[in-house]
Amino acid sequence: MSLDPDNANEDGPFSARLLVEMDALTSSERRVARAILADYPMAAIDSVASLAQKAGVSPPSVVRFASKFGFSGWPEFQAVLRDEVSKRLASPLSLYGQMNKVSRDLNEGHAGEVFIDSLASTFDRLKDSVINDAVGMLIDPKAHIYVVGGRFSSALGVYFATHLQMLRAGITSVSELPIQRTNALLEMKRHDVLVALDFRRYQRDTIDLGRAAAENGVRVILITDTWLSPLVSDSRLVMSIDTTSPSPFDSFVSALGVLELLISRLAESIGEESLERMRAHDALNQSLMMEEHQS
Repeated sequence: MSLDPDNANEDGPFSARLLVEMDALTSSERRVARAILADYPMAAIDSVASLAQKAGVSPPSVVRFASKFGFSGWPEFQAVLRDEVSKRLASPLSLYGQMNKVSRDLNEGHAGEVFIDSLASTFDRLKDSVINDAVGMLIDPKAHIYVVGGRFSSALGVYFATHLQMLRAGITSVSELPIQRTNALLEMKRHDVLVALDFRRYQRDTIDLGRAAAENGVRVILITDTWLSPLVSDSRLVMSIDTTSPSPFDSFVSALGVLELLISRLAESIGEESLERMRAHDALNQSLMMEEHQS
């Protein structure tokens, strides 16, 4: 039985559908899904027999998996995934070339519609259970929280970490400096939490940091795009973000929206303790500002 035969070739990446439909799959289908996500999308471009071996299922189970998602057969499924490989590696320069080939009404109204649609798509796909689990991990008083991003997404990471520091103790924003990432990895303990932001074209040092942390028992929350960072296979939780943009650069509007949602939920969950910390924070800030003014 197909999950949604009308959407087999929908515009969004197959990975987005896979994350949404995971709970509706049988145990053998989930094995196939996890094998695909462990090396997405390259694992699905291999032969049926190879993927079956990786997943620990029979070849017919792999073929049925593709059929369940509405594909006519394995060749069609692979064709879709091959197309995703090129999109996953797309650079702003290549996207700029594509924009010039397509006539667009790039006025403010169009841009607003793109961002609104992107937010709606992201939040429609985001599961309550994932948000609840993320909040539970981030309010764990025994866990130190580390936040890391890439060349562009590090700005989002600093924004998120700064808000968390207002709400609770034990928050570290990890910079892009190699020595800072090494120090953070040395300090991480089992059951700590690493929030990693990684978007195409995916940053090798962020992926390596996340994988090393996961090997040491750190719980990784990955915030990535719908093509999925390679860090997905080492992450405890994954939030896929629609980065559609009217420009040749991927948009972080939806990513910021998800971070704002987490901040809101964390503030609600921590409650009075966070209010006391914010009061102390404001009082200390005012005191420091007065001293600076007097000096």
